[in-house]
This record gives sequence, C-alpha cells and structure tokens, in this order.
Amino acid sequence: MKAQMMHVEIFVGRVLVGPKKLRSCYARIVSQKDGSGRIEKFDLVSGTWFEAHESITFSEVWSAPSVPLLQWADIDRKS
Repeated sequence: MKAQMMHVEIFVGRVLVGPKKLRSCYARIVSQKDGSGRIEKFDLVSGTWFEAHESITFSEVWSAPSVPLLQWADIDRKS
C-alpha cells in the first residue's frame, strides 16, 4: 500500500486564517518565514494590515466568525 501526503508550500505572508471579525476590528493570521504564524489587524482608515502584537490571541482569531466575502469586498473598497 502506498500513502501520499499533501504538501502545501509555505509562502511568507500567505493568509492562513481570516479575515475574521473580532470585538472592534478585523484580524487574520499570516505565515512567516520560519513556518509560524503572525496575527495582523486591519486599519480601516489606511486600508492596511499591521502586526497585532499581543492585543489579540490566536484562539480569539480561530474562534471568531469569518467575514463574508461580499462584506469584506465592501470594507476593503471603502478603506
């Protein structure tokens, strides 16, 4: 019997989870060079993502509801 494993290339900055709607912001998890993840928050004013530091936990992002694609397109267009 032969087994095959799926392999996903790790690209720096690849969005792994999100965007997700948190308390008062949008967040996502992106991949880093060493294979770990980094949490980023979306700034509505500038329309850019920036590192969330320790203000948001991975479990918060994982458990938060996803933002519907059409709603996200509208948010992204307005920023």
